Amino acid sequence: MAPKYLSYFPKPLLDDLVSGRWLPVIGAGMSLNAVLPPPAKMPLWGDLSKYFADELTDYSSTGVLDAISAYEHEFGRTRLIERLAELLHLDKVQPGPAHKEFCSLPFDIVCTTNFDFLLEKQYDLGRQDNRSVHPVVDEDQLSINIGAAGILLLKLHGDIRHPKRLVVTEADYDGFLTNYPLIATYLANQLITKTAVFIGYSLDDPDFRQIWHVVASRLGKTRRMAYAVVVNARPGDIARFERRGVKVINLPGTRDRYGQVLAEAFAELREYRREHAGPTLKPTDEKPLEQLLLPRDALSRLCLFATPLDVLPFYKQYIFPLAEAAGFVPVTAADVVNLGESVSAKIDTLIDRAAVMVVDVTTRNTQAELGLALGRAQEVSTRPNRRPLRVIPVLTDGTRIPTDISGIVYIRRPVLLSEDSEFVRALGREFARLAQEMGNVQNLEPRRLFDAKEYRAAVIAAMSLLEAELRQRLDKEPWEKVEGPMSLRQLFNRALRTDRIWNVSEREISHWLKLRNTAVHTTLPVGRSEAKTVVEGVERILGLR
Repeated sequence: MAPKYLSYFPKPLLDDLVSGRWLPVIGAGMSLNAVLPPPAKMPLWGDLSKYFADELTDYSSTGVLDAISAYEHEFGRTRLIERLAELLHLDKVQPGPAHKEFCSLPFDIVCTTNFDFLLEKQYDLGRQDNRSVHPVVDEDQLSINIGAAGILLLKLHGDIRHPKRLVVTEADYDGFLTNYPLIATYLANQLITKTAVFIGYSLDDPDFRQIWHVVASRLGKTRRMAYAVVVNARPGDIARFERRGVKVINLPGTRDRYGQVLAEAFAELREYRREHAGPTLKPTDEKPLEQLLLPRDALSRLCLFATPLDVLPFYKQYIFPLAEAAGFVPVTAADVVNLGESVSAKIDTLIDRAAVMVVDVTTRNTQAELGLALGRAQEVSTRPNRRPLRVIPVLTDGTRIPTDISGIVYIRRPVLLSEDSEFVRALGREFARLAQEMGNVQNLEPRRLFDAKEYRAAVIAAMSLLEAELRQRLDKEPWEKVEGPMSLRQLFNRALRTDRIWNVSEREISHWLKLRNTAVHTTLPVGRSEAKTVVEGVERILGLR
C-alpha cells in the first residue's frame, strides 16, 4: 500500500529522521488519543478551564492557566494535584494506537510536557519493540548515564507523582527558567544538533509557547528549523506557527480521526527510516558493509551478535568462525559507526537488516536487545513478504528462562567458557541448520535482484554467495592446511589451485572482483550487462544454470 502521509514531510526532515537527528517534543494533544472505558474521554486543554472554573465561587475564567492558578489559590496544591489526576483519568487511561506507533520509532531522547504516564506505559507494554524507558523529572537525574539500555524520557514540566516539580500554574511557568536552568539548558543543547518536532501542540498551548521561548532565548537566530505535526490545521494557524519559525506538517484528516492519522503517519515514518537507514551505518569491516548496502528486502547474510563485553572476545575467537563457515557475516553493534550517533537507531537498523541474531541474555542491555529482536521477528511473521529474522537466545547455566522466549529454541552456555564445550558445538549445529534452511533462497537471491534491476545489489549478492560456497568447499581440507581468514582473492586462488572450482578463468575472477569492489566502495553505476556477467558466472560455477 502506497504511503498516505510521507509526502507531507519535507525531505530534509526525513533525512534527519533517518540519521537519528529528531528530538520529539510531545504535548497534550497526543494524550487525546488515549483509550478510556466509555463514556469517559480525555479532556481538551480548554475543557480544564471550565472544570476548574465551575468549582470556584464568583469566578470568571480568562484562560486555563488562570483557572488552574485560581483553583490552587483557593484549595491548595494538594487538592489541585488530586483534581488533575481525576480529570486526566490517571487510574484507568491507557495508551492508544498513536502512542504505540510513536514508541516504535527509535529515539534515544523523547521530551514531553505532559503530566500523565502514557508514554511510560506504552514503552513498558511494548518491551518487545522498544528498550526500557527512564523518565527524568529532576535536574540531578540528567547526569545519570542511561547508555544503550533505555530511552531517556525528559518530562519537562514534571508529572503528577512529583507535585513540587509540576509546572502547571502561572507562578510555575513564570519561574521555570529560574527554578530549572539545567533542564532549559539541556533542552537547548540537544537542539543545537537535533531538529525539534512538536507533536500534540497548538499555538495557544502554554507548554508550546514556553518551550519555544526557552529555545529562542538560548539559541536565538542560530536555532535549527523546527516542525509541528498537526492534523487539518487552518491556514491562519499555519501562518502563525511559521511566523515563529516553526514549519507545519499539516496532515489531512478530520478531528475524529486525529489519533488514527497520527498512528498511520508514525508507522509510515518507521518504515521509511528502516528502508533508508542502511547507508547511515558504516561498519569497520568490509563484509558487514556489503550486507548493509543491499536493499532492505534482500535476503541478508548478516549475523548480529549481542553479548556482554566480557565474553565478546570468546565469541569472536570461537563462535564467529562457525557463523562464517555456515556462510553468515558476523557483526556487533560496536563494529558499526552510526553517522547520526543514535544508539536506538543503530540497533534498530542492524536488527532490521540481520538474517540471524545471537543474543547472550545475561545483562540488562542484552535482555533489552532480545526484546527488540523478538518484537522484530514477530512483526515480520505477520507480514509474509518480509524477510524472516532467526533469533538464537543464549542463557547461562542456572539463568531463568525469560517468558518471552517460550517456544523458541535457545542454547545454554556454561559460566566458565571453553572452546571444547557442548555450547560451542550446539551453536555450530544451529548455524549449519539455518544455513541449510536458507540455502535454496540464498542461491536464488542474485537472480531475483538482477530481475528486479537492482544490479549493484545483484553483484554483491552473487559474490557473497560464491564466497560462502568457496569457504565451505575449502573447509573440507585438513584444518592445518588452511590458513586463517583469507581475502576473497585468496579464496579464489586457493579454490583454483585445489580444483574446488574449474569452470572459470583467473581473468574472469579478476573482472568480477573489480566489479564487486566498484559496487561496494564507489557510487559508480553498475550496468545490466556487467551484473549479468557476474550473476551468470556464479550460477555456472555453483551448477545453478
